[in-house]
Amino acid sequence: MIRMQKIPILVVAVAVLLLGMHSRSVAATVDLLQALDEGTIWAEFYGTGELGVDAVIGRNPGGPSFVTIAPGTQFWAQVPRRQGMTTLGWVPVNLSAQSVARLRIPTACTNINLRAPTADDEMLPTPPPNVRLARLCGFVSPVEDDIHAIQVAVWAVANNAPRHAIERQADYMLDTDETTDRATRQIAFDTIVSDAAELLRRAGIDPASYRTFR
Repeated sequence: MIRMQKIPILVVAVAVLLLGMHSRSVAATVDLLQALDEGTIWAEFYGTGELGVDAVIGRNPGGPSFVTIAPGTQFWAQVPRRQGMTTLGWVPVNLSAQSVARLRIPTACTNINLRAPTADDEMLPTPPPNVRLARLCGFVSPVEDDIHAIQVAVWAVANNAPRHAIERQADYMLDTDETTDRATRQIAFDTIVSDAAELLRRAGIDPASYRTFR
């Protein structure tokens, strides 16, 4: 009788332990790149232009309920002469209610003078190219901060681009009716560069380390 009583208790204990382990596995929050490497999720990424990457992310059986895309995570088109894209901020992906999530990842261009990826360009996620870029992207908000200032800051840290190389992009960044005359456009561009430098300071990065701000 004693032995028969122990067996159900043991079975229940093991079941509870396995259930707890399963719950922790499913509920865990995992980095996108780690989850892809472990095969616990699947994903597809496509370009949208300069300001985003479209994503479809799915949870495999036993996979995490929550995935995060870390600041600075790169997305690279699989064709030559296309922009890499840099993730802005922390991007949460909720797979708890549904096993597939569709979202647009906020990004800035990584490179200068390359064509933006299109919806036909499948993108491959990779780690940030350097720690400073990851740090910068963790301190910016595409909602609250000026997107042009963010772009200049990313170009500075990712490329150490000289100021004149970025200034050539001013025609694109300042293509509005309010900045038609040269003097006004120059003031507007200088303001963008100043705001970009402030974003670096916010992240604890010295702007003077980069040619953009010299």
